[in-house]
Amino acid sequence: MKDTWYQARRKVVTFAHKLQAERLVYSTAGNISMRIPGDPELLAVTPSSMQYDCLEPEDIPIVDLGGELVDGRTRPTSELMMHRIICQRRPEIGSIVHTHGKAVMTMANLGWTLPPILTGLCEAAGGAVYTSPYSQPETVQMADYTESALRDRGATFLRYHGLLAYGADLEHAFHTAAVVEGACEVYLTLRQLGEVHELPAPQAEWIASYWQAQFPGAPKPLPPPDPLPGPESVLAP
Repeated sequence: MKDTWYQARRKVVTFAHKLQAERLVYSTAGNISMRIPGDPELLAVTPSSMQYDCLEPEDIPIVDLGGELVDGRTRPTSELMMHRIICQRRPEIGSIVHTHGKAVMTMANLGWTLPPILTGLCEAAGGAVYTSPYSQPETVQMADYTESALRDRGATFLRYHGLLAYGADLEHAFHTAAVVEGACEVYLTLRQLGEVHELPAPQAEWIASYWQAQFPGAPKPLPPPDPLPGPESVLAP
């Protein structure tokens, strides 16, 4: 076994455990893929129908972008088509994380947009997170119907399903998925309270540029805008 394959398998297991520990998935729901360093046409993916806390590195199959099993003792995730086709179309993507947390599933069921309500959300996802049209699991629809919502955004809600997040590497993809889950919890609470405030557009755009900068060849983050004027109570002598 190549060392890079083993290290990729170990990383997938580590982050699968983190998904479960942070309640971003339940039982065997959700999945992860990451490109193999040095072998960008290969993906290490979570297996189908295995409990995350029981996973070992040897349980992580290696597949090519055509969907063929290259190495492994288990079947790849049933949503492999979504992972491999998105990675085929978007060579800058190094990892995809698909989650089934309570808050993102609520947003996915309702078909809502998560507006840019927090600085951390803009930094992690590039701004507002939109809901993609319903796509039948295990079909090319999951890649086709998410394409628009993932343009200049790091995540989308899969209607009636969950969340799809991606990044230049697994660390970034997981960060996006985790932050979006937390931001959804905040947003749903704010909706109950009847008051939701968004970041001013120049601030949201500036912070979002740090998300965009993670990808190879991307431009540097935007220069900071002029600070917002402080409240009179702060400025008063």
